[in-house]
Order: sequence, then structure tokens, then C-alpha cells
Amino acid sequence: MRILVIATDIYTHGGVARYTSTLATALGHFLGQQNVHVLALLNWGACDGAPDGFRVVGVVSTRVGLISKLQFALRAVRLGRQKYDLVIANHVGLAPVAAMIRHWDGTHYWVACHGIEVWHRLSPLKRAALRQADLVLPVSRFTAEMLWRVNCIPRSRTRVLVNAIPPAFADLLLSSNGVPNFVPVRKDANKEQLLLSVGGVSKEHEYKGVDTVIRALPRILACVPNARYVVVGSGNNRRELGQLATEAGVSHRVTFVGEVPDVELAALYRACDVFVMPSRALERDGEWTGEGFGRVYVEAALAGKPVVGSHAGGAAEAVLHGKTGLLVDPLSVDGVAEAVVTLLTKPNIGQSMGAKAREWAAANFCLQAMERDLQEMLRPYRSTC
Repeated sequence: MRILVIATDIYTHGGVARYTSTLATALGHFLGQQNVHVLALLNWGACDGAPDGFRVVGVVSTRVGLISKLQFALRAVRLGRQKYDLVIANHVGLAPVAAMIRHWDGTHYWVACHGIEVWHRLSPLKRAALRQADLVLPVSRFTAEMLWRVNCIPRSRTRVLVNAIPPAFADLLLSSNGVPNFVPVRKDANKEQLLLSVGGVSKEHEYKGVDTVIRALPRILACVPNARYVVVGSGNNRRELGQLATEAGVSHRVTFVGEVPDVELAALYRACDVFVMPSRALERDGEWTGEGFGRVYVEAALAGKPVVGSHAGGAAEAVLHGKTGLLVDPLSVDGVAEAVVTLLTKPNIGQSMGAKAREWAAANFCLQAMERDLQEMLRPYRSTC
């Protein structure tokens, strides 16, 4: 069986790129690297190299634009003439390209859906492409429900395929190695208890709730004076968040570290005491924001850390409330503070949740779990090849 994955990008550390490269790797493990081909629109981050397990058959451009999109579509259609058994579009924006390949060559296709890009009313072209797909693959039950409610994609056409953590990064998270001696994690010297959030700090990512954690810090510090809040991620809202920390009188306990390499990111996960990200899912004027799933909660779980997450959106599916962490109202500063204080002041509870979180994440969100789900989903196709 031969599969073509058409992708926005595969090399960066973004959620969609990580999802796609892990998906292609999982397919390559049981179909063979020679049978899983990836065509990417963008070569961003290509210096990092592609993961093993699949073949990159082309990368079209360094920038997003009308010409590069047309070039990508034409190249994908030409590749489709090589008689693939299945095409997988890694984003709803590429669903019309997969539909074109089906129109010309009759090739079956799937479309992956990650979150807010399908939580609003799609264009007629994209909606038609989703309805023609053999399967639509939302990353959470919440996104599957939004596909039905907003775009009337039949539930019978959807199959949840959750994010799997890339093997190399999963190994770093599961590692028992010590923590490198870089500033944000010098816990032994400072006797600090670390809170960690991982996500963009741009205006478009305000829903992640970093502002709520900062507002909760005075209450947290009143009970846990040695707490420090570390935020990983870059974006155009960092200055405003820093100002908020100053106004709350907690700027000396907040550290913004920007983007960090995977080795340091995994070290931060392993070093933190609690991972906290009270993401909001909100609708304003017909536009939604929120987590489609929230792979960072799973990354924290693999590192054996308890999580303070959110009831809202797909994020609620990445935490087992009372078992691997605590889910809170993301709009409640007091609720966030109470949950964090509980986990910091009752370490036995936090450690127990962290241990259960690691076991749960390893069983359900690593490469082997994705391989198992994909093999089941591909069984009807393989029997006819």
C-alpha cells in the first residue's frame, strides 16, 4: 500500500508539523519507508532534518503565497498520477487539493483537523472537500463535535486520531537524566517550586491563559512563597504580559524564556513541579479560539508531572481530572490558584498524579498508540490493494 501525505510543513516544532511527521513515521513503520511519501508546501526549519520512517518527495517554497500554493497544488496532482492508494491532507486548507487528486485519479483521501481552523463556517470549497473525504480526522472529540455542529460533517465520517508525541521528544521527556544547569531550572540552589506553561505568547494565543496564571500568582505566592512561573514561547504579547506581572507585583517571580531547543524544553518539563495552562475556549462574533487538543498537557504527563488544565474545548480531553491533574474553570483566577496551591502544598497528591499521568500518556499518546489506530483504520484499504 502506498500513501501520499500532503502537508503544510513537517520540519518545525509547531503542533501541526509535529503531528504530521509523527503520523508519517507511524505509517512508515508498518508500511515501509518506501511506501509513505510526504510533499510539503513549506521548508521552514528544514535544517533540522526530517524524521526517519518516510520519504520527503518535495518541498515547494520558503514562503506562503498564491504562486507557491498553486505550484504545490499542481505538483500534488502530478504526484497523484503515480497511483497512490490513499492521500492524507494534514490540514483543512489542503483538503481541496486532495479532492482534486480524487477527481482526476479516483484516489481515496483523509483530512486531518486540529482545532479552531474548523470551528467556524468553512468556505463552500473546503466544506465540500471535507464531505467528499473518506475520513475526517479530528484530534479530539470536541473538534469532531464542532465539525458536526458548525459544518455539518457527519459523525460517521469522522474518526478521532489524537496527537502522538514524536519518538525522539518522548524519549527526552521520559529520560531520567538530570536537568542541565541553565537559569530557569536552577532549582537546587534556589529551592524554588516551578510552575510551567508552554505555548505562544502572541495576541492570537491569548486564550492559553498565561494572563490568568499571572493574576493568580499573588494568591499562589501567599501560600507558596518560593514558587516561580516559567513561560516558554515567543510572540508579540510578551511585553503586555510582563507589564501585567509588574502591575500584579509578581514580575520577580515570572520568567519568560522564549523559544528553547527540545533538549531544554524537555528539561523544563522534567524540572517543573506543576504544569499549568488554563486555556479558554471562547466565541466572539462567530470566531472561536481555544485548544483543539493541547499536546503540551500530554508532554507534561510524559515527563511525570501533574497538570492544571481547563474544562474548556479539547483541552479537557488531555487531562484525566483527579487522576492525572486538575481541570478548572479557565476564567476563574481563584480556581487556578487553588488548584496550583493544592498540588504544590500536597506533594504526595502531585507525585501520585504525575506517575499516573506518565503511565496514561505512554499508553495512549506515543508512536505505538498511533500505529495501532492507523493499522485499524487502514485495514479496509489494505484488503483491496
